Amino acid sequence: MEEVRELLRKLARGESLTEDESYRVVKAFVENEATPAQTGAFIMATALKGTTADELLGAVRLFREKALKPGFDGSSFVDTAGTGGDGLHTVNVSTLAALVAAGAGAKVAKHGNRSVSSRSGSADLLEALGARVELMPEEAGRVAREVGFVFLFAPVYHPAMKSIAPARKEVGVRSLFNLVGPLVNPAGVKRQLIGVYAPELLELFAEVLTRLGVERAFVVHGEEGLDEVSPSGPTRVVKVEGGRVESFTFRPQELGLEPVELEKLRVSSSQESAERALALLEGRELPEKSAVLLNASFALVAAGLAGELKEAYEMARASLEEGKALKVLKAFVEATRS
Repeated sequence: MEEVRELLRKLARGESLTEDESYRVVKAFVENEATPAQTGAFIMATALKGTTADELLGAVRLFREKALKPGFDGSSFVDTAGTGGDGLHTVNVSTLAALVAAGAGAKVAKHGNRSVSSRSGSADLLEALGARVELMPEEAGRVAREVGFVFLFAPVYHPAMKSIAPARKEVGVRSLFNLVGPLVNPAGVKRQLIGVYAPELLELFAEVLTRLGVERAFVVHGEEGLDEVSPSGPTRVVKVEGGRVESFTFRPQELGLEPVELEKLRVSSSQESAERALALLEGRELPEKSAVLLNASFALVAAGLAGELKEAYEMARASLEEGKALKVLKAFVEATRS
């Protein structure tokens, strides 16, 4: 308790915590060795000061240690996850991109939760499409092996986060804890596409991913604050591979695509999001098609199935247009219900 007070005072002075200090203070919160007031103070302090790579890495280490491990080795799997929080209420692109990538041959371990920034989070969408999302570790292992696509519902695998949830909800501001999710996939994926809600998070995530030893990852921030590759304009991208970091800007026109207004991707309810998702997978031409294919393309390069985005885009398009992504969804739904 006294160390928590000391570390809170350090943050109050505008100083940053070391990796080990961050690990220890978050450990105190999740093990109920600190008060709710102290948890709230930490949330506000990191919201005001900003988060360093050391602080984020310390928290990530703690949550990875505390996580339940699914019944399969996820090192060859890819994840498509975002921080959420862009507030744009668009159709759930990352989940559809994950299904398309799986249809193109990638092994996908999608880590996610219920809605944060969209009208439909990944868990909401998959449930609406018929799947059971609260898979226990043994079930997840079976589904991963049978289908090559599995969903890992964050509340099942990260019970340690429950103790900080009330304080996060009551304080209601973005903090270090909003950044942890994409970095704590319980399957231990080494290949990722991560969308972030603010451009200043690109380098932060790149440093943390490098220090975590990721094999290959893209961190992206799209036009208008989108936490994914944007179909409407430029996307800032940081690629992390083998300890090397490369930054560039991607535009849809590079693949011969006409920009699509984000307004056309907005949905008013989780039901509309699910209806449009299914329609897209069944072959209907919808505005979100290019967004889904672009994000799936980055995921396929991250997964190592394609060397270039142009090649990956053609693979993603074939997956969607030939019904392979829909086949993955149906197999996943069936596997979760058996």
